[in-house]
Amino acid sequence: MDVGRLKKVELREIWKNEATDFTSWLYDNLDALSDAIDCILVEPEQERKVDGSRYSIDILAETESGEGVIIENQLEQSDHKHLGQIITYLTNMDCKIAIWVCKEPRQEHINAINWLNEISDKYFYLVKLEAYKIGDSEPAPFFSVICQPTEEMKTLGENKKVIIENRLARHNRREQCDTLIVPAQEEGFKEVFLGEDRWYAIRISEKRIPQIKYIAAYQVSPISSITHIAEVKEIIPFEDSGKWQVIFKKPAKEIKHIPLGENTAKSPQGPVYAEYEKLINSKTVEDALAYDDYKKKAA
Repeated sequence: MDVGRLKKVELREIWKNEATDFTSWLYDNLDALSDAIDCILVEPEQERKVDGSRYSIDILAETESGEGVIIENQLEQSDHKHLGQIITYLTNMDCKIAIWVCKEPRQEHINAINWLNEISDKYFYLVKLEAYKIGDSEPAPFFSVICQPTEEMKTLGENKKVIIENRLARHNRREQCDTLIVPAQEEGFKEVFLGEDRWYAIRISEKRIPQIKYIAAYQVSPISSITHIAEVKEIIPFEDSGKWQVIFKKPAKEIKHIPLGENTAKSPQGPVYAEYEKLINSKTVEDALAYDDYKKKAA
């Protein structure tokens, strides 16, 4: 039995012009793309004008449930221009799904489409187009899906959003922190913090020093509370230790004690930072150090 050999055919040998030849063929044979992405596409419109624009979408279609689909074709290697067009058309036409068909997807565009699927509520497909024939047969197109949305990808994207949101909140909190909280043993607290109006041998990031306006003492167990706060006069190097000492403007004043809270793991083991206004209005140290309030500011 004779068995034919599969031969790859250049796309331009079949479709000379991307807009008039290939897009027209795809319009008439949309079921081939539907089969590839496992999504039935209906009601196609060819060269549909983008609302309020001079640009046209290669094909605008719908899913069976009525969600808008844009399809952009490229008989060459993927490029930034088409990626930009896809995002522009998708948002301006209020569509849910974007399908990018191209000859050769570049890795940077694969990465971009995967990222868009993670971080957005839209659905992006990147489909590679090839054509083959056997012997003297007519060439047949072959669609292979390179990128597509998945539930796992959307979940990963949501997790990344939370991570980014928390990171921005922590950054926002750092920008607002003007109070240094230091843990203090009873003897050192009475002798130095109260007796000498200073605190020394503190590890402080030098970049933070200009924003520190107050210093608060967290008295360790059994008190386990912030009890006193002082306004900072200056922060100067402490001997040759690479650490710093904080000089008070005037003696520390006692405040309404701020207990540690339920989570004993939050007990300050070294210098930590807080925002003065939030600190003095907090019920616990845990509340004072939380950054949830800063998510709104970060947004």
